[in-house]
Amino acid sequence: MMPKKNLTAAFVDAVKVERRIEYFDENTSGLGLRVSPNGNKTFFYRYRFNKRNRRYTIGKYSKVMTLSKARERADELRLEVKRGGDPQGEEQSIKSQVPLTFGELVKQYKAVHLPTLKQSTQDDYTNRIEIILNHFKKDRYLKDISRGDVFNFLESIKAPVQAQRIQAILSGILNFAFDRDWIEYNPATKIQLSSKKAKRNKPKKNIELSNEQIKALWNGFDDYSKITGSLFKMLMVLGQRSGETRKMEWSEIDFDKKLWSIPGTKTKNGLDHYVPLTGLALEILEEMKPLTGTKTFVFESPQIEGKPLGASEKAAERIRERTEVSDFNIHSLRTTAATKMASLGVSPQVLSKVLNHKTSGEGSTITAIYNQYDYEKEKREALNRWNNQLVRILSNKTETKILKIGS
Repeated sequence: MMPKKNLTAAFVDAVKVERRIEYFDENTSGLGLRVSPNGNKTFFYRYRFNKRNRRYTIGKYSKVMTLSKARERADELRLEVKRGGDPQGEEQSIKSQVPLTFGELVKQYKAVHLPTLKQSTQDDYTNRIEIILNHFKKDRYLKDISRGDVFNFLESIKAPVQAQRIQAILSGILNFAFDRDWIEYNPATKIQLSSKKAKRNKPKKNIELSNEQIKALWNGFDDYSKITGSLFKMLMVLGQRSGETRKMEWSEIDFDKKLWSIPGTKTKNGLDHYVPLTGLALEILEEMKPLTGTKTFVFESPQIEGKPLGASEKAAERIRERTEVSDFNIHSLRTTAATKMASLGVSPQVLSKVLNHKTSGEGSTITAIYNQYDYEKEKREALNRWNNQLVRILSNKTETKILKIGS
């Protein structure tokens, strides 16, 4: 009888044994941790298929394969088994085709890993994997990829954020091979980019913009390209996530109910989200109709038909330079909207709903599970309070226009 244990990150990191022991997690059904005297720690998933016990190796414990990641993978495997799948059988089929080239590895990685991700994340991975393949080439032998090759490739990427994200995906691909003993080590782990790049990649603090900065930026948005400027305005008005706002579709907008419905396939937490549309938001949409009203996306890319605007860090940098608002970054728009709503008396519970955080601002997680009330009335009131405050902030600049919105 193998021992059961309430596995914690601290326990997994510290546990040492004199003989091989397997612990089963009390919190995640089927998840196990195998610990060897030599220090190796491997997560696995045990299940029944065709009335027989079977096990699937999830991966070696590492900075990439953490306890949290192992639990997520175990949940995915449990769902796969419930649907009649046999994870071990599929894994055996893959192992019988040990890849020799980088292209073969990527093909197997995509087949196993990408279906576990939501569609928007799959698209992001696919685009960045193409960049990686363009460099290393499909016929490059795995054994020939060195740490130096990886470092030089990452250093050649000019955009710091892009370099970081590609490093994470490349490391995941090579770790996929390492966990299956296809390569002896992962050459993409623990790589430190140049000090200049590391400094530029340091996350910016979430800063609330002052009223003067808000007015300067609104002018800057007006002076920038119409679609990008309108996107930034919408981010400031509604305080929603940038990725979800960029991908706003006309089919999601109900002008009669003044509501934007975001499906769970697009949201960060996988939950459907309903955003009340305020006067300023509706005006922005009306101004976008002549430009993109016949297209899929409200903020459709002028360069790539059928696609939304891409990440707008470069546009934000240009606006920051033009307006001299050094505190401005895309996330500061969401931070400002949230902070202003809180200062206007919006409760943490309602603010959490407006921002679509998975766990409510107050109360336990269990309470949040049973409380399915969407707070539409309260969300609308909160966003309208911020809308009216924003109108007052901007009134010195656009008094006639803003009075029309608030009427």
